[in-house]
Amino acid sequence: MSSENPVSSEHGDSVQAKRTHFKIGSRKSKLAMVQSEYIKSRMEQMYPDFTFEIVNFDTKGDKILNIALPKIGDKGLFTKELEDALLTNRIDFVVHSLKDMPCQVLPDNLIISGVPEREDPSDSLVIAKRWVETKKSLDDFEENSIIGTSSLRRISQLKEKYPKLKFETIRGNLQTRMSKMDDEKKFDAIILATAGLKRMKYDDRISHILPPETCLHAVSQGALGVESRRNDFEVIRMLNRLNDEETLLRCIAERTFLAKLEGGCSAPIGVNSCLTNNSIILEGAVFDLEGTKRIQDRFEINFNDKSNACPIIPAVSDQSDLNETKNIDSPKRSLKDSNEDNKIPKRVKVENSDQIIEPGLRHFCFLADLNIDENKMIKAELCGLHLAQKLKEKGADLLINEIKLIVHGSF
Repeated sequence: MSSENPVSSEHGDSVQAKRTHFKIGSRKSKLAMVQSEYIKSRMEQMYPDFTFEIVNFDTKGDKILNIALPKIGDKGLFTKELEDALLTNRIDFVVHSLKDMPCQVLPDNLIISGVPEREDPSDSLVIAKRWVETKKSLDDFEENSIIGTSSLRRISQLKEKYPKLKFETIRGNLQTRMSKMDDEKKFDAIILATAGLKRMKYDDRISHILPPETCLHAVSQGALGVESRRNDFEVIRMLNRLNDEETLLRCIAERTFLAKLEGGCSAPIGVNSCLTNNSIILEGAVFDLEGTKRIQDRFEINFNDKSNACPIIPAVSDQSDLNETKNIDSPKRSLKDSNEDNKIPKRVKVENSDQIIEPGLRHFCFLADLNIDENKMIKAELCGLHLAQKLKEKGADLLINEIKLIVHGSF
């Protein structure tokens, strides 16, 4: 699939002489295909001399539709089958919804190297057609009206503000959920990610966009993550051209925050982030399942601050000690070991996200870019670490463990 003799493209990238066709992995759902077609179109625009093909896969999360997501387990739920194909060279990169990508674990030889500009990360209220003339927001619904969502995060926050309403789990693709609400009349309204509605051209069904005061969004919601092999620098350089700096920095902060808290889809955790006046600001919260308790705070860090201005988290370690993947469950595994082993590498849990995964390429919670100012990425990571530490000092880790006991029976 590749050649030993690199040549230079018209864009200045080093490309392999015989490698002009690239396979893109995607889930089969309509939303996943829309997202993959978008990335394919962007790549075709940037690399007109190359061809790109989408290859579809079913994932575990797509096949199990009768169980709430937190009860299935959140590690690789929508990603494992795609990553297995990537690791065995059947495809060249994979398009994901970044919020589906684990923050603490990733197969040894994979990295997220493409994060284009984010769509609106908020959640939206979609009201059943039978009610759209009389109801415009959740405030308009009578007691015991049934609101559908697949997210504990949404349920916890909305229970707090709307205790008179009933919130129930709804699964399936966008069309299935709409049908359950409009045709089967099982729900009076549903809460969905604004980004998915917009990408699927369902903007006209949005009755109300929930502001952060009402519902903090999920980590990385609205962003896409394009995953590649971390030793495939040809593809990494190509995908890096997709990257939007603001989106990448915000997602680094959000994902680091979630990883430090050891959360996931089994814990109701919400965030809101922004870049302003050369600073990154991150707000985050952990909620209990009943909407009766929240632990919330915010942190701001200026990109011009020196590393020693951050007292809670130590400065980044000496890079000479970071040239291999560290984890707390197994010995260090080098890239050489991963390449020599034809078996799919096991997933490992990392201690920190500030490792060097290849000479000259550092990842931040598995997000990597060769061009963006590394100091900014370090500060975004520190922002997430600081905020997580602040919440832990308020008891967030204890609350998360209690929730995991309830949802899974263990943690």
